Amino acid sequence: MAEREKGGRILDAAEALLLRAGYRKVAVAEVAERAHVGKGTVYLYWPSKAELFSAVLARDSVRQLDEHIAALAADPAQSRPHLTFASLFRQVAHSPLATALYTRDHDVLGELLTTSQGGVAFLAGKTDTTARYLDVLHRHGLLADDPTTDPTLAYRLSSVVAGAFLLEGLPGTTEADVDTRADALATTVRRAFEPTGPPTARAMRAAATELAELYQRWRDELARSLP
Repeated sequence: MAEREKGGRILDAAEALLLRAGYRKVAVAEVAERAHVGKGTVYLYWPSKAELFSAVLARDSVRQLDEHIAALAADPAQSRPHLTFASLFRQVAHSPLATALYTRDHDVLGELLTTSQGGVAFLAGKTDTTARYLDVLHRHGLLADDPTTDPTLAYRLSSVVAGAFLLEGLPGTTEADVDTRADALATTVRRAFEPTGPPTARAMRAAATELAELYQRWRDELARSLP
């Protein structure tokens, strides 16, 4: 338990410094000092600065996936895409780190996602999970278009969701509260990507079970980099 707490303290320090100064400007020695451990202790957990900060991103993603899994268990209707992405929007809006990740904020993340082993693995896992996610939705009638015959589907959906995050705070955008913006995103996703008729309770339960298993697999892969 003490080792786990020490590892968590290092990640807490790394996350705070990442958000304050950005990946390129933070040194491992600063993380160690903030976490009240020796620099060598940090390297006992992670072999490089890049892998340390990749673990910071992995921990935040594990938290998000845990919330999604719990939501599906509580209400299978959360398998419907518009409800999934409204929930995701609310999560991201309240997490500066998730916001940086979903908007690919280079000032914060630098080259972390493209050069570190953990970052590359994270993007690969996200791509694979998205493809499987769309397949589950379509098989259970929760997605109007077939991802196997429409190669642009993932791109179109990602563009809509990413646009909701990128427009945050830009000149000309409204100052609506988080729930209003989440509902607007839900309306767009529902009208653009879901069938016109409501799904059956059986379809939602089946989809929720498969999605929870899918999220759990990715969650467990991400958790391997954590202490």
